[in-house]
This record gives sequence, C-alpha cells and structure tokens, in this order.
Amino acid sequence: MPKKYRFLLYPLLLNSVLLPPLKADRPLVSPGLIEALQQKSPESLKEGIEFQPGGDEMQKGLLEGDSLLIDKAANELKGNNLVSQYAEIDKLRVKGDYQNANKLLDICGKTFFQKPDDPDPLPPISGVGMVCQQILAGNYFLDGNLKDWGKSLDIINTIYYPAIRKFAGLEQFSLADSKIGKLSIAPNSVPTFSITGIDRQQNIPLHYPKISEEGYHNSTWDVPYMMASLNGTNFPFFIGTDIAISKLPKALSQSPHVHIIGYINRAENGRSQVYDGDLGIVDELKIGNAVLKNVPFIFANVDQAVLGLMVLQKLGKIRIDKHQFSFGKNIACNCQQDIHLGSELGGDYQMLKYPVKWREKTEMVTISLSQTSLDDVSIIISQHNFTPEEEKQSREITTNLPNTKSKEESIYQKEVNLIIDGINYGKTKELFKKDSVHRPFRSMGVSILEKADLYLDFINHKACLKPNNSDEQPIPQ
Repeated sequence: MPKKYRFLLYPLLLNSVLLPPLKADRPLVSPGLIEALQQKSPESLKEGIEFQPGGDEMQKGLLEGDSLLIDKAANELKGNNLVSQYAEIDKLRVKGDYQNANKLLDICGKTFFQKPDDPDPLPPISGVGMVCQQILAGNYFLDGNLKDWGKSLDIINTIYYPAIRKFAGLEQFSLADSKIGKLSIAPNSVPTFSITGIDRQQNIPLHYPKISEEGYHNSTWDVPYMMASLNGTNFPFFIGTDIAISKLPKALSQSPHVHIIGYINRAENGRSQVYDGDLGIVDELKIGNAVLKNVPFIFANVDQAVLGLMVLQKLGKIRIDKHQFSFGKNIACNCQQDIHLGSELGGDYQMLKYPVKWREKTEMVTISLSQTSLDDVSIIISQHNFTPEEEKQSREITTNLPNTKSKEESIYQKEVNLIIDGINYGKTKELFKKDSVHRPFRSMGVSILEKADLYLDFINHKACLKPNNSDEQPIPQ
C-alpha cells in the first residue's frame, strides 16, 4: 500500500536557507526541517514520514524502474541542482549500480543551512541528510550488505531520532522508509554475503509443478523451479524476479546452519503481497557449482522457497529459457538496453520490470517468474477501481490459495495483441482485478518465455529478450 505521509524535499530546503538558525545542542538540526515537521499530525509522525525528493513523478519513476520518467520529472524542475543529483542517484539504483549510486551520496554531508565561513561546522541533521541515509540504507539492503544497512539504520535511530524528538510536538517522529526491519545484533557482527564459482557458465534444469487454484475453473498453472542445495540439503527454489530478499518457510529457521539476526517488517513482491518474518543468515547455498556464503533470507509464512533479486544479482549474468536456468560471468548476453529494477526508497520493494507494448502503448510490467499466472492469460493488471463500463464486463469469483483466507474478487478479461522487444506474442489475454487495498500492479509471468529467452546481465546492468524456437519446444506440460 502506498505510504500516506509524504512531502517534497526542495521547498523544505528553501525554508532551511531563509529561516534564522536555531539555538540547539550538537548535532545542529535544520530549522526548516523542524518547522515542516511540526506541521504534521502526531499520527503521521508516528506512522512515518516519507520524503519525496523530486516529487510524485520522480518517485513513480523509481517504483517503475523507468529512467526516462525520472529524467522527465527532474527536467520539469530545471534549475534545482539537488533534484538533478537525486535523479542521477535514482537512475543508478534502477540499473542495480549501487556502488556508483552511493558515491554520489556525498551530498549528505552538505550543510545547506549553515554559513559557509562557519569556523566550527556542526554535523547537520536536515531533510537532505535523512533522505541520503534512507537511500544508502535501501541500497545496502538491496545489495545484500546487511552490515552497512544496519549501520545506516543506527544513524537514523540513534542520531537523527533523538535530536529531532527533543523539539516540542515531535516526540513521535519517525521515518516510513526506515521501518522495513532491524538488526538484533551489532552491525559489525553480520558476516559478509559472498559468492564463488561463477567464472564459467552453468545450466540448471527447470521443473514445472502443477498448481491449481479454485475460483479460476481449477486451471492448472505452470511455475518453474530449480534445485539448489541449502546447507547440504537439496530444495526446490522458485525464481523470485519480483522480490528483493529471498524467502524460506519459517520451519527452516530452526536449523543450526541458520542464524537469526533481526526481523523484516515488510517485504513486498510484484503482486502486492506483503511478507514479514525473521531475518536470518544461512551458512551456505549451492546453485550448481556456485557457492554462496552467509546468504540473507526472510523466514516467512510461505510454503515454497524463493530466490530473490538479492541472490540473483550475485550470479553475474543469467539466461532463462523454458527448460533451464543458466548463469555465469561468461554468458554472452550482448544486451543493448538497460535493466529496469523498480524499488522503494527503503528497499522493502524491488522487482524486475520490462517494457511491454500492448494496447498501442508501452508500459513497464513486473516480471514475476515465481508467481502463478493462468494458462491463457499473459498479463494481470490490478487497479483500485473499475469504470462503469469495466463493471459491466466484470464478474465475482472466490479464490482459495494455501494458507490464506478465501476472498471475493471482481475480475474481467480482454484480448490484446502483445509485442515485447519487437517480438510478436500474438493475441493473448489480460486479466483485470479490482483491489482497493493493495498497490496497483501490472504483472507478467512465465508466459514471457513462450517466444523468447530472458537475459539479465547484472554485471553491465543490461537486460533483453531474444527469440527462441518456441514452436519446436513449448513450455513443459
């Protein structure tokens, strides 16, 4: 669900410059920040404030993994150098280039509300500083660097919060994007997430279980999984291109090879499903000959194990076709377009996006290879409301999934011609769902592999589809 309490950053900075300085104990707090926060209700301060550098459109660009939308939002605010810098940081995160994004975050140390000739500059606490710390924390989390993620959260919790909460009316102040989770151990005690054995290409077979869901005429859904070794035991893992952190069932957290180091309050996937659970470090995960050590997982109320983008990005380059999952540094991707990774500022949300053309326009669609999708439906679209015409076409169904309550849903279907990267998928169906609670989404599942193989180059931050011989080798049934 979208966060409620937002305000733009650049008006706040303007106020910081124009207002007289406050008398405060170290560290110095921006007077413009305090004035802006004191206008918020106690409820909004407690639930969490969300800063929006660049406004709604730039945040939408980050969520959609759309660099063009980020540029458009920044260009509409010409002359605002700070927004331009945030745009460059956002575009690097969209590509998964966390290291270069973090290098640009030296703007955190800029003191926008102190005189340049101050002989004894104080470490500033400003809207800029808090936004930068949240971006840093999000980047570290998405990169699987939980040590520095914990350090960034500590700065927010032990430096920013006490300094701001001492002001009248701000005793409940908190930041929404810092509530993704927390460590229960000291950050320096978190072991480093590492990988070896990806210098050569490896091919892992894909398997397709049968999953039926009542309410859709008991249609059979095909979702690929691969086998991997978790601390010496083979497990089936689904491919989570639509979630940041990998998932494991809660029961597995009791293993002596699992070390619980904290808790995740919110991990959202491409279908707006939100998970919470213990944050654990798994000693070893083997995928083919690749060995991953100290792997972060969330232990949640799920039946299946899922490898999220935090793990997938460590594999270097990936090719996924209907029959196998291939990875290694020497895979010849030769992709020309940038990868698109949509995310939230705090890192609780990350998913692979892909530009898809249908209904005469191109939209960013989440690729959810770990999510079920109907045999005859390529794209699922969830929206808050239906138009009167859509209501006439819709019908009510009851869905029943394992470990969840049954629920009534309003849906309708429409035929559409689908083209992706110039590859004509022909006439297919899109399923519309009305959901007034969760974040709207557009999602495509394993049907993207019907006509093409998916290449993900996490080293050079590129992605593409390449036509396959689909007529000769259909998806296994």
